[in-house]
Amino acid sequence: MLTIEERNGQLLLTQLFTHIWFGEWDHYEKVLNQLPDELKESFPFHPYYNREDFELWYENYFSIPGVYFIPPYVSSYTEKTEEAIDRSRQDLLCLIGKFEEMGFYYPIEKGEFPDHIGSLTAFLSAAATEEIKAEQEGNTELARQLRNAQLDMYQSHMKQGLKKVARHSKRKLEDPFFSVFIPYYLDTMKELFDTHK
Repeated sequence: MLTIEERNGQLLLTQLFTHIWFGEWDHYEKVLNQLPDELKESFPFHPYYNREDFELWYENYFSIPGVYFIPPYVSSYTEKTEEAIDRSRQDLLCLIGKFEEMGFYYPIEKGEFPDHIGSLTAFLSAAATEEIKAEQEGNTELARQLRNAQLDMYQSHMKQGLKKVARHSKRKLEDPFFSVFIPYYLDTMKELFDTHK
């Protein structure tokens, strides 16, 4: 069971990660400006942050198909067999259903697909926010359900795809920020959702 401090730390991380995955540099800077310097230094990718450079690298990695392109959609990493494509469509429909069930419409508001890594991470952040709120209000059953929703999201919709993102991105990353960020993100997500069940 996570402490409230650990939940708040997880929430901060998932919010920061969401901003990076969507290239929301104003939001990224706003979150970091609220943190003490020693906490900023604990993010190994942050010393390499240079907004001008990373807006360009972000576009090259996640928006413009080409040599450096890293698809930010989990479904991009499924096999290209007809059966795998059908399974991917079903997973996507299941994901949309889970989002609707929880009243989570962030991907639609952002104009993104639900299986974008930023959308999935935003779901974890939104669920963590509600989990903390439920815990503070003494609604332990709702808090448990929200925690389980986060674990299920990671296990069912993110884990395998993120492993493939890790393999695919190793050959593509050339800038220091994303070269450090992506492995850190993958390791942190694994630690948060594989260890604390």
